[in-house]
Amino acid sequence: MLLVLIAGTAYLLTASYFDTKRAVHDDASSSSQVVAANAKWAFETARQTLLRVDDTLGADISAPPPGAAEQLKEAISTLPGQPRIYVVDTAGTTSLTTDEQFKPIDVRDREYFAAVAAGEPFHVSALLVSRLNGEQIFTISKRIERNGQFAGAAIISFNSELLEEVWQSLHLDRQSTVGLLRDDGQLVSRYPPPPGPQDLSQYILFTTYLPLAPSGSYDAVSPTDGVNRVVGYRRVPGTNLVALASVSSDNAFASYWAATWGVLALVIPALVALVLIAWGTFRLLRADARQREAEAQFRVFAEAMPNHVWSARPDGKLDWFNSGVYRYSGRSEGTLDGDNWTSIIHPDDLPEAGKRWSAALQDGTPYEVQFRIRGADGSYRWYLTRAVPLRNARGAISKWIGTNTDIDDEKATLTRLAESEARLRLAIDAGQLAIWELDIDALQITPSPALNRLYGFPEEATPTLAEYQSRYAPGEAERVAAISAAAVARGELDLEVEMKHLWPDGTEKWLLIRSQLAPGSTLSSGRAIGVVIDVTERRRIEDQLRRSEQRFRLSQHAAGIASLEVDIASGTIQGSEKFWDLWGLEQRDKAHVSLFESIVVPEDRDVRSNDQTRRAGTAAQNVEYRIRRPDTGELRWLSRHMEFIHDEAGEPVTMFGVVQDITEQKEAHARQEMLTHELSHRIKNMLAMVSALATQTLRDTTLEAGKEALIQRLGALGTAHDALLGRNWTDAPMQAVIAAATAHLPSERIALSGPSFALSPKMALSMALAVNELGTNALKYGALSNETGRVSIDWSVETNERGERTLTWVWRETGGPPVTPPTRRGFGSLLIKRVLASDFGGEVDVDYAPDGLVATLSATLEQSDAGAAR
Repeated sequence: MLLVLIAGTAYLLTASYFDTKRAVHDDASSSSQVVAANAKWAFETARQTLLRVDDTLGADISAPPPGAAEQLKEAISTLPGQPRIYVVDTAGTTSLTTDEQFKPIDVRDREYFAAVAAGEPFHVSALLVSRLNGEQIFTISKRIERNGQFAGAAIISFNSELLEEVWQSLHLDRQSTVGLLRDDGQLVSRYPPPPGPQDLSQYILFTTYLPLAPSGSYDAVSPTDGVNRVVGYRRVPGTNLVALASVSSDNAFASYWAATWGVLALVIPALVALVLIAWGTFRLLRADARQREAEAQFRVFAEAMPNHVWSARPDGKLDWFNSGVYRYSGRSEGTLDGDNWTSIIHPDDLPEAGKRWSAALQDGTPYEVQFRIRGADGSYRWYLTRAVPLRNARGAISKWIGTNTDIDDEKATLTRLAESEARLRLAIDAGQLAIWELDIDALQITPSPALNRLYGFPEEATPTLAEYQSRYAPGEAERVAAISAAAVARGELDLEVEMKHLWPDGTEKWLLIRSQLAPGSTLSSGRAIGVVIDVTERRRIEDQLRRSEQRFRLSQHAAGIASLEVDIASGTIQGSEKFWDLWGLEQRDKAHVSLFESIVVPEDRDVRSNDQTRRAGTAAQNVEYRIRRPDTGELRWLSRHMEFIHDEAGEPVTMFGVVQDITEQKEAHARQEMLTHELSHRIKNMLAMVSALATQTLRDTTLEAGKEALIQRLGALGTAHDALLGRNWTDAPMQAVIAAATAHLPSERIALSGPSFALSPKMALSMALAVNELGTNALKYGALSNETGRVSIDWSVETNERGERTLTWVWRETGGPPVTPPTRRGFGSLLIKRVLASDFGGEVDVDYAPDGLVATLSATLEQSDAGAAR
């Protein structure tokens, strides 16, 4: 009877409750459908109205046609929500409105304007508070384009009356509401009106219900006013809106609760009597039901969990596994019951797992162990297994519930982390890295034991920053501070500097300090970490190496020798400082061999090594070739000696060698050969010259007068030779050399003009030879071969804007017989153009002009050759 009465009463109340709840949910859903239909109609009407506005405006929206505002007022006169239309151009100016109380306001900062300006064709705004009248409104805006460009926005606004009429038509109570939301959670409109705009994106409608279905109903507490309601929702087709209709739960269930209390007033007395009789049985039945329900819920939950879930009897025999265990292991259901679960445990882990399980059964304490479980593919993964006992009312264990959690990835990560930390510790120990961390605000340093050992403090000591800095050599603290400030000013967080340290006993050490500021830190606040490395031995070796290299460079420089290294594979050359100077190049780290090949004169390029001979290792070890210096244009002789370095396979990989400028030796040798040739030439030429002098002297004169003149001119010729050969090759003034060389010529027809200028022995010899040759030619064929011709010899020294001194020397013949260029190149021409130009480091130009030969020497003087005349 108790069961029947309770069941009947419960059924009636429950059925009535669910019928009432269903009716409330149906009412809320149907109401939301009405709201959605009205919102759809209002949105479509507003959209058509805005299209009509766009068509009405014409080409220039800043100047709408007359009567446009009245036409629009008529068009929206039937719409609810007191709609108002505004047309705003790109400058934020409202050119058309139906709002009679409109005041000019720049709306370009409003969402509804910015959205269409960014490209949206239509945009529904969130709930707004009007800056014109303080009403709660929302807008629908349309993008206006002219000639494919954004020209402005047409905007229609509605107030809360739009939903008020819908709310009234649904006959809802004051605790019930209707509303519109955007699908991003922004409240568009609500009636009764809310306190203001709201963001409901985290409301359960958007987090739970809308993702599952576009329409429906649910129970919830309103985030706006805290009222418990049944909410119906529905997406508005063709829009980004969601329509809501919420019915107050208290009002909706008021009649139900009144009927319920009436029934209970009759049933409760009977129940009291029956409860006293059936209490014991009821308790047993209820406990049994709860047990079955708990077991059912447990299995449902266990199947839903990603973990392996299992249960065991009080004696430890496993009696149930969820399907995840069987899917992973590939075993059939039921095959792991009892003690068969041990068959999928890794043999190495099974003893520890069994030992701990036995201990947990004996002590009744929770079980926890890690072991590997074999999968269906035969591979093992690590699992964390936990089990807890369930106890009955008497405290006895009635069941064990356990889980297996896959920790294989975490286990691998921890293993890799431990290995990484071990490698890091080994690297720190191997590199003798002393690590520190500095709290800049507190000026407190946290050292590693290695840092304390390095600075001579006990390993466990905590010296202050000042104690560490007391080891700095004088001036080092200031230098590091300046370097740190400069690095921070450049935005750098890393710093590396080598510092000299002095220990109290006078020991000197060099320590490399590397530090890094933590992000957001400065030199005055924050945190820095770093390492210190003892580089004293490296500095000592580097210092010895520098001194050795300096001695090597000085010895090379003193000997005029430069070293070089050629990487055969890449074709790049590295050289000493002297090497680049010998080639007339600016100092650099390396250069390709093609650069040097371009400097060698074309006649000598085959003398050098090439890529083929270098790779084959057959390049000549000792070669001599000429180069044209790119900086001065000077022709120089170089002597190069090379040795090959081979790899393990015997292939040449590197060429090492030395280069020396042998121009002076070459020129001395060439000068000796030339003097030999000149001696032979001079003997032959002397006879011709004497004959020419005799002929010229004795022409049209008496024998006695001719004899005297001939003797005088032959004496002058001897004087010129004495001036060249009798000075022991010392410096000689330009004028003296030329005067001696022209002494055998008719001096009254030769004019010398130029500043005092000292010639080196080499220059003096070549100048004397050239003047003698030019004079002899002039006497034989040129201006001195007749009675009227003249010779002028002029020279000048000028300094240009770069500070370079330039010598210009000119031999000019006038008044002689017409000049005919020679048909062959004789020794005299070679002497003038090559020897004179080479010895002066310049160029000689010989112009066989019809009215007289002109020879010009132009040379840039080196400081050693440009001293003042003695």
